[in-house]
Amino acid sequence: MKITMIPAKRLASAAGVSLVLALPSQVYAHYIPAEGEPTQVHGTVMTTWRSASPVDQYEFWQIPGAFMGGDAWPVSQGVSLDEVSVTAAKRLDENTFVKLGVSTHDGSDGHQSVGIEHASIGFVCCDVKGPWVVDVGRMSAAFSPELLAHRSTSKFTEPSLIADVFFGRHFHDQGIRIWLHETAGWSAGAEIWQGKAFPATDGTDGGAWDAFARYSFSVGSVEANIGAWHYRAQASSRADHRYGGGHQHTPVAAPGEQAVQFPDVRYTCDLDLTGVHAGASVGVGKSARVGIKGAWAQLNMEGILHDSGSREADVTADQYAVWVQPYLTLNKHTIALRAERFVADNTLTGAAAETLGEGAGALSEEGHTPERFTAAWLYQWRPQVQFRTEYISDQTFADGQNRYAVGVVWQGSFFNSVSSD
Repeated sequence: MKITMIPAKRLASAAGVSLVLALPSQVYAHYIPAEGEPTQVHGTVMTTWRSASPVDQYEFWQIPGAFMGGDAWPVSQGVSLDEVSVTAAKRLDENTFVKLGVSTHDGSDGHQSVGIEHASIGFVCCDVKGPWVVDVGRMSAAFSPELLAHRSTSKFTEPSLIADVFFGRHFHDQGIRIWLHETAGWSAGAEIWQGKAFPATDGTDGGAWDAFARYSFSVGSVEANIGAWHYRAQASSRADHRYGGGHQHTPVAAPGEQAVQFPDVRYTCDLDLTGVHAGASVGVGKSARVGIKGAWAQLNMEGILHDSGSREADVTADQYAVWVQPYLTLNKHTIALRAERFVADNTLTGAAAETLGEGAGALSEEGHTPERFTAAWLYQWRPQVQFRTEYISDQTFADGQNRYAVGVVWQGSFFNSVSSD
């Protein structure tokens, strides 16, 4: 039996995605430009029409039991520009490379966030592309695959509950990463963060670190990967900056509508997140591939909820989120399903526990477990253009909602300079 180690680029191609479409995740987290390669510049545009938003215009999107924040905005009804990004990577010399990236993401009610996602310098040692690599600067986290790539490289237009609930959808922070880079199928390393990315805070009482390892291999037509990670953060007066944390304002509703002020409840705590992920696929004939992938993440948190009125409540949280995704790719078509679940066991004590818990979204709805089911069809019309349709059964709230989505993604290099190695 022959076992072959496979890099991330081949994994993406084997799943029915062209090299051009596989490049974004490489540029963001894995891709290391080779010596002599021209500057790599890549762009992405993703736009989607949706039949509904999970919450009304004057409501706050707080999945029951979750401590949400970051950029986890609810999707918008109608047409939204989900993502526009431009990234660049350049090899400077034998041991040094740089990455730059700017993107914008659509939030609810027109909240369009634009930011620098990557501004880092990297150093390689002991080989052309490693195996040891050190990255310093502003980067995406590498410990979880869900934080490596954007929705444009996923099979679904909406991020997973793991990404939204535990990490505020996007994770970009200043830090340093030391890792073994795709050597004999292995990638493993550690990252230390300043703490600007949700759920941590920066400063003397904040910060975060993580450690991770993953392994990819193939046996005949079967390709598989498995990985695990651990993330630890300290947060001091962490706010939900979507609606609070100094960003809140007195809402003004349209005639006949009602709007309320967001309760700016914050938490100070230590928290640990642990996760595992795995995937496998098998080629069927010359043009089909069947696969399944999944992820699980567990959060443990202990600290204090508090607000500007000096009210406090002790909080202990034990939560997990999980998703499973089978898929079939045939020629230019892909059918994918995803089932997700979020379970929260939060204990709040103190005179203000109920009030602060409700304001923080930490109270679960009795007898209800947040779940979401998605069915998607993707059509690779051109090497750089993909069409998508989706049906989402969203049961994250007790009343539930069914919605539909139709979208298009363009991804491509501005220069024809992708390395063939």
